[in-house]
Amino acid sequence: MRKSHLWHVTMCLTVLLAVGPFSPVGAQNNGSQQGGVGKFGDLTAQWWQWVTAQPAVDVGGTNTNPSIDSTGAYASVGQENGIGPGNNFFFLAGAFGGVVTRTVTVPQGKALFFPVINTEKDNANDPPTHYKVPELRAQATAGMDLVTSTDAKLNGVRLEIFRRQTPVFDYTVPDQDGIYEYFGLIGPQFRGRIKPAVGDGYWVYIAPLPPGGYTLEFAAADSSGFSLHVKYLLTIE
Repeated sequence: MRKSHLWHVTMCLTVLLAVGPFSPVGAQNNGSQQGGVGKFGDLTAQWWQWVTAQPAVDVGGTNTNPSIDSTGAYASVGQENGIGPGNNFFFLAGAFGGVVTRTVTVPQGKALFFPVINTEKDNANDPPTHYKVPELRAQATAGMDLVTSTDAKLNGVRLEIFRRQTPVFDYTVPDQDGIYEYFGLIGPQFRGRIKPAVGDGYWVYIAPLPPGGYTLEFAAADSSGFSLHVKYLLTIE
């Protein structure tokens, strides 16, 4: 499996369950500038650093990496007391294949931040590549230009979705039990520190919510026929 395809589906969730019509991407960008890092750009890079740093090991019917976890049991790994500037955020991940509903408890006072659909490009490929940053950026942009629809709702209320690129960043994968290894990608290029990397995607920010229970759902589709739908049952406490 090529790594570019791996990331496309690992961060997202393909579904057979219809949840009603998607909203057009453009209707929810609210003037956000495609191609600009802008507000939350650094946070998108931190999201990638967080999810790639977590081991990917099957345990008790689920997986320890939040993007493969089928229950929500490992949603808090690496961010038990929050993450991002001032530990004021809580990241959510997509999933790899199938239909997943996750039940997650979020510490009170944390803003939620997550991608509806996103992609990351670097030179950790098989065989390794040697693209420069502008070429990697163009690849990420091309991938997200295929997106045709996005949707995100909290308790049935539609949320703003905005497109952001990351700044140039690096990330570190565990030397053993990393997410690449889990999907059969073996080699020194898939371990340790990987740089440079860039990403592009459609993101959602939710300000800290009052204590209580919430249902969060997000979905997307692209022109290749790929579609996704992720559901979180959240408790803020």
